[in-house]
Amino acid sequence: MFVYITTVFCCTLLMCVADKLSKKARVLPFVITFLILFTVSGFRYGVGTDYFFTYVPTYKQIYNGTPPPMEPIFKWLNGLCIDFAGSWYQSIFIVTSFIFIGLVYIAIYNMPCSKALLTVSFLCGGYFLLSLNVVRQTIATALFCCALFLVKRNMDGEKQLQSLIEAFSLVTIAVGFHYSAIIYFAVIPLLYLKLEKKIYLSLFAFFAVLVPTFVAVIGILLKGTKYGNYISGYYPDSGKAFSLSSLLFVGFFFVYLFTKSKEGDHWFTVFRNLHFVGSIAIMIGLSIPLGQRVSALFYLLNFLSIPYYLEYYVAGKKKIFAKISYFSLCLFIFLHTLSVNGNGVLPYNFAI
Repeated sequence: MFVYITTVFCCTLLMCVADKLSKKARVLPFVITFLILFTVSGFRYGVGTDYFFTYVPTYKQIYNGTPPPMEPIFKWLNGLCIDFAGSWYQSIFIVTSFIFIGLVYIAIYNMPCSKALLTVSFLCGGYFLLSLNVVRQTIATALFCCALFLVKRNMDGEKQLQSLIEAFSLVTIAVGFHYSAIIYFAVIPLLYLKLEKKIYLSLFAFFAVLVPTFVAVIGILLKGTKYGNYISGYYPDSGKAFSLSSLLFVGFFFVYLFTKSKEGDHWFTVFRNLHFVGSIAIMIGLSIPLGQRVSALFYLLNFLSIPYYLEYYVAGKKKIFAKISYFSLCLFIFLHTLSVNGNGVLPYNFAI
């Protein structure tokens, strides 16, 4: 636990310094922060439920020439590690951590709001600790984070066709890490929605009633089968530990919906629609235990959308109070995850 708390403290302090510097000058604290997080993530040993349950066996199977069915890019990445590191399976955790932390901090570096708040949101809000266990999906989500910048650039009218092609290319790569990311192909066009408030609410209410009803009917029809067990909740899912983050994501859909956007604020449009589509996905996830994997593709993005709202749509003394409240909530999620050993992140061991 000491490793995680120290990491959060040091990285947050470095980002507080970065907030005081120009964009070029803040590169140094960003590099140091990256190196700290990369070391903690890449050189962990036996950390995360899936470390020995999924990723080490997968690496060994590929090394022995009997690869299991899996996403092509992640399979290729394992093969690449084997080419350079042989049977040293720690190499796949080093490479994936480099990719993941790099993608997240590219997003944080370019996001126009407090780097310290973004870092606290990322490290304490559930995303970072989840990445120590759910490797492929968190990389897929980080790729989509970067795709959002291209969607926003397209809305700004800059390199419109190129931006869309690049955004869909990143989603394609994300699918190569985790097949559930295929949903992002449908999400990107929906980010351009400009509907009236009552239409958003009507659609939300429609799906809020339809999804649980549909799941209940399917559960009855498939009762006693493997798929019926998935729907009824017979199989447990560790993703339920993050239900608070899910509720926060849905709550901020209403916050964005009932806030008037500033003129020409395309980030607001992106996040409002992201919370709308994601809230529907989360309702599906809450209805089907294993559907939490789908809802995680959205609620992890709280680390970008909530700090943005607090930065630009809360003013005066309310902003200080809102940031402190959000920081406290993130800290609660962080400490609660550690206290229940969510995703098997404790005890922490270095590979070296």
